[in-house]
Amino acid sequence: MATSPPAKRSSRTLLPRIWNALLWLVMCALGGTGLLLAFRLPPGSRGGRGLSALGWGRHDWGDLHTWLSYAFLALMVVHLALHWRWFWQIAAKKRSWPLLIGFGAGLALILAIVCLPVKDDREGDGPGRGPGHGRGQSSH
Repeated sequence: MATSPPAKRSSRTLLPRIWNALLWLVMCALGGTGLLLAFRLPPGSRGGRGLSALGWGRHDWGDLHTWLSYAFLALMVVHLALHWRWFWQIAAKKRSWPLLIGFGAGLALILAIVCLPVKDDREGDGPGRGPGHGRGQSSH
């Protein structure tokens, strides 16, 4: 029985597959670093206990987590651009208002979180406490 040669994959199908794989890996790394920070290197582990994983402390893992989130956001924007036709034809059924409401709600959520008021609650720079790590009332 003869088999036909494997079909040549076009860049039209290969690029989304690669992009989806990158999204998956970055999302898994985000989840992993988030869980590591929450459960294995909890807040306060930097001061007295000096916990680390692979030689990196909480601050280092937090920086990696932040950069992974930037990468994920960039990958997601490209992913949405690659699938705009699906949004238009299937999700919005060729109507613009569902897309505008969906994207508008997402942008509003991002802006609402970014624009949250920030309060300085520092007590002082006692042992194991740097700026921004104090608890209690502000001395203002």
